[in-house]
Amino acid sequence: MASREVRTFLPRQRLSATLLRKLRIKLLAVQVVLDDAEAKQFTKSAVKDWLDDLKDAVYDAEDLLDDITTEALRCKMESDAQTSATQVRDITSASLNPFGEGIESRVEEITDKLEYLAQEKDVLGLKEGVGEKLSQRWPATSLVDESGEVYGREGNIQEIVEYLLSHNASGNKISVIALVGMGGIGKTTLAKLVYNDRRVVECFDLKAWVCVSDEFDPVRITKTILKAIDSGASEKYSDDSDLNLLQLKVKERLSKKKFLLVLDDVWNENYNNWDMLQTPFTVGLNGSKIIVTTRSDKVASVMRSVHIHHLGQLSFEDCWSLFAKHAFENGDSSLHPELEEIGKGIVKKCKGLPLAAKTLGGALYSELRVKEWEFVLNSETWDLPNDEILPALRLSYSFLPSHLKRCFAYCSIFPKDYEFEKEILILLWMAEGFLQQFENKKTMEEVGDGYFYDLLSRSFFQKSNSHKSYFVMHDLIHDLAQLVSGKFCVQLKDGKMNEILEKLRHLSYFRSEYDPFERFETLNEVNGLRTFFPLNLITWPRFDKVSNNRNPNAVRYVVDFRLSNRVWTDLLLKVQYLRVLSLCYYKITDLSDSIGNLKHLRYLDLTYTLIKRLPESICSLYNLQTLILYECRCLVELPKMMWKMISLRHLDIRHSKVKEMPSHMGQLKSLQKLSNYIMGEQSGTRVGELKKLSRIGGSLVIQELQNVVDAKDASEANLVGKQYLDELQLEWNRGSDVEQNGAEIVLNNLQPHSNLKRLTIYGYGGSRFPDWLGPSVLNMVSLRLWYCTNMSTFPPLGQLPSLKHLYISGLEEIERVGAEFYGTEPSFVSLEALSFRGMRKWKEWLCLGGQGGEFSRLKELYIERCPKLIGALPNHLPLLTKLEIVQCEQLVAELPRIPAIRVLTTRSCDISQWKELPPLLQDLSIQNSDSLESLWEEGMLQSNTCLRQLRIRNCSFSRPLCRVCLPITLNSLYINDSKKLEFLLPEFLKCHHPSLDYLSIVRSNCNSLSSFPLGNFPSLTELAICKLRGIESLSISISEGDVTSFHWLNIRSCPDLVSIELSALDFSRYSIFKCKNLKRLLHNAACFQSLTIEGCPELIFPIQGLQGLSSLTSLKISDLPNLMSLDSLELQLLTSLEKLEICGCPKLQFLTEGQLPTNLSVLTIQNCPFLKDRCKFWTGEDWHHIAHIPHIAIDDQVL
Repeated sequence: MASREVRTFLPRQRLSATLLRKLRIKLLAVQVVLDDAEAKQFTKSAVKDWLDDLKDAVYDAEDLLDDITTEALRCKMESDAQTSATQVRDITSASLNPFGEGIESRVEEITDKLEYLAQEKDVLGLKEGVGEKLSQRWPATSLVDESGEVYGREGNIQEIVEYLLSHNASGNKISVIALVGMGGIGKTTLAKLVYNDRRVVECFDLKAWVCVSDEFDPVRITKTILKAIDSGASEKYSDDSDLNLLQLKVKERLSKKKFLLVLDDVWNENYNNWDMLQTPFTVGLNGSKIIVTTRSDKVASVMRSVHIHHLGQLSFEDCWSLFAKHAFENGDSSLHPELEEIGKGIVKKCKGLPLAAKTLGGALYSELRVKEWEFVLNSETWDLPNDEILPALRLSYSFLPSHLKRCFAYCSIFPKDYEFEKEILILLWMAEGFLQQFENKKTMEEVGDGYFYDLLSRSFFQKSNSHKSYFVMHDLIHDLAQLVSGKFCVQLKDGKMNEILEKLRHLSYFRSEYDPFERFETLNEVNGLRTFFPLNLITWPRFDKVSNNRNPNAVRYVVDFRLSNRVWTDLLLKVQYLRVLSLCYYKITDLSDSIGNLKHLRYLDLTYTLIKRLPESICSLYNLQTLILYECRCLVELPKMMWKMISLRHLDIRHSKVKEMPSHMGQLKSLQKLSNYIMGEQSGTRVGELKKLSRIGGSLVIQELQNVVDAKDASEANLVGKQYLDELQLEWNRGSDVEQNGAEIVLNNLQPHSNLKRLTIYGYGGSRFPDWLGPSVLNMVSLRLWYCTNMSTFPPLGQLPSLKHLYISGLEEIERVGAEFYGTEPSFVSLEALSFRGMRKWKEWLCLGGQGGEFSRLKELYIERCPKLIGALPNHLPLLTKLEIVQCEQLVAELPRIPAIRVLTTRSCDISQWKELPPLLQDLSIQNSDSLESLWEEGMLQSNTCLRQLRIRNCSFSRPLCRVCLPITLNSLYINDSKKLEFLLPEFLKCHHPSLDYLSIVRSNCNSLSSFPLGNFPSLTELAICKLRGIESLSISISEGDVTSFHWLNIRSCPDLVSIELSALDFSRYSIFKCKNLKRLLHNAACFQSLTIEGCPELIFPIQGLQGLSSLTSLKISDLPNLMSLDSLELQLLTSLEKLEICGCPKLQFLTEGQLPTNLSVLTIQNCPFLKDRCKFWTGEDWHHIAHIPHIAIDDQVL
């Protein structure tokens, strides 16, 4: 509101500044009691209602102010675009008056509401300052139940005791050990167990236990310590408040003593307080220790902890044992099997939190009624009577500053167990206006980063165990977020939203394959919606960091998601105050021009959509901060007037088809992240525009650099001044008809800042690298040199002291890697991964063999498609865990002995030099070999007890195998591009493979396989056969009584396959793709849930065994050009069918003569013209057969 644009704008609207000041004063009047209300809301429903009304009023006020600032910004942009003052006046008079109508009445309405709330606060007894205590918390003592068992903390106890008994390695006389974790995780219990451990008791002269709690009072803490170490101090100093005298006495008692002090439940984040308290401790003997329990990493840091021990959750088994101890007599649940089953469900809700297991178990002790246990199982945590769990967690919330409370509450839009990215969450906070910028020159992203790590350090967030860069919230922390966010954040469950929530501002939901208008219809009644945020059921990472490959293959989603057009046109485009809009993963092909009306929009995510263009109206979204177009592979251009989007801070067009950048991109001076900058051939797009984007950071790819006309333009880009860039990729087009005149000067002028961590140079046509590739990039961690085809020598890359990853590919003129590669000794002191690929002329690798070897830290080595390379590999690779040697025919030297190797790709002849495989080998790939028989028959493979995956690629067998000796630990076998498998498979199928759960045979040849018995594969879950030539018939069978885990049969592109027969198998998914000669499918009492038949033009219907298959829930029939009728399938008899998809059947006349199954919930018809006509909404001849189906999509249109 203080901006120059707003100050200029307000007088034109005749909007009283006095009225706005009054609004501000009323806001301040209620804000002073906010802390008190936050504390009392949990126990007093009237206060909770008052607080919700206040939040609602604040949202309305924010929307009003946002209207004003947005309109002011629009007027400024439009006036700046004019050249005539008269035109400015015309525009102002024409466009401002409608806006001004009613704005004063809105201000007055909100002010009146705030005035009423200010009066109500007095009635409710809300007072200025910190709120009342959440609940009475008794201080924890050092006593421990000596008869009790320890559940799941034995390793923690041992680790901490060993540390306590050790000498202080830090050099300090006194070492601080911090036990950090969320509330209820067992920090105090662990401290008690350690404190009372016999070994610890014998080790220290003096011990003291202090429960510090939320008030860090040095006088009280010092008194407590004094009482513990001086038996006569209790009465002597009970009334003494002189900290100096108390500390002198403590110093006297601790002098030349080895002591252990436990400070339990510490919240203090002020270093000066800690420094004041710890002054007398320094006189203790070396080896003295202090244990701190806290929920915050920041507390541990302030107290200069030399060892921080983060407590994790208990395993399910340990959590169950703890629960059972408190829920059942003597901890024995066997007498109550019906309660035991429910109890295990309750324990799963505890998610490894000991306090929850103990509290819920204790509450159910002696309770034998099943319905009471079921009530606990099915209740939200806050609905439980006498709950002690959330009060313990609420204490963490009460210590948060107000700006973090709002950010934390917003996280309730994520469902339980949902994995979220830090960067995305910060962008959402920014879009919602939660990030407070002060005069400290921090960007909003930096502020958000600080907020995030504050919440992480306080244990509100945890790192995901399954995805390295993702985070989660514990279920009970999530319950707390839902409790405080109330009616403002809603997760839409599986069904539609029936209840109209007037206060709803933020909506999230799991997208489904078909999201109809009815699912969101009630949003028409919600006036202030700010967030529309669909979520994925599984995590699909958006890859960004450097990898071994130029274009990392993201985990492509396999489900098509469709959103009814009405949701977009009749609902979302009418949501006036929408700030966050995500349509990612939906099959959306275009955006309406009306998107320009969403003037409050800050965040727009169109990831994986099918949009081809963005309407020019999007350029009038002056508030838009984040635009994500990741994997929009149909998008070929960006709007021409994009330079008008002056608030844009993040633009992601990775893996799109955008050909060039619009002009004047340098006007977007707010940009912090720009994924790609693409030079146009004729448009005049200049790389020099980057000069004005001084704040861009993260990753930047500059493409089509051969289109730089003037090398001075490259210098003008000022990459050397881009200090916030972490990763830079410079690309030239490698096309044979592309000229790269002046490439060497251009690359020289694109020198990056010394802060750069990762650099890729791709397609560069120069004959030498610039001098800056060395001393000017000393902080570089990763370097990729790809397809620089004219390079014949390397710069001294070994002199890059921080370099960990070096990937070289397609440098076809390199013949020798020698001294110039290393530079002076020592070289490659940090290198962990090294890759040489596609170097056709490379003959010699000179290893200098300096002290400790050239690659003493190397963990991964890849050499691929280097056909002329001869000689030896480096022989001193003590840390190497992954080695791949592929298509290096002349590299016949003996492989180095690598005891730590875990992943190995090579030829069988290389392995045959060894008497045994490396003991820790887990993944073995054998390629380009014609004599594998002895390896399979002899015991080398079988004797390895760690091998999990075996890959055979481009190999051939010359005789039948006598036996197959594979390790019993093997769980995955891949056979690719191999010949004469008839010599391998018969013997292989006879052997027992107890652990094998995945078998894949791809692009190979086998002339005799006809039967695949599953009896020898009890763990096999998936069998994939793709492009297997020579096989005409295949029978998958199992004998009666055999155990099987079979789940998915996938047969694809087998050109000679005519017949498939399945015996009485029970499995989930059965897929057949593009078997052009397949005629017969025989299913003898097979039982499966999903069947996909695609691209099998000769397949003869009916399919034996499919009629009336009661287990079938999903059926897809695709690309059967001759299929005319489905009568033989008797679709109406498939009583369990839930999903039916029919695509690419141009001759198919109709679906069915009767009504489709009543369970059918999803029907998709694609490229079937006759069906499309017959199934038209309401008017089609077959509409009455399908009208009962909830989700119908025809040619991507959701009906």
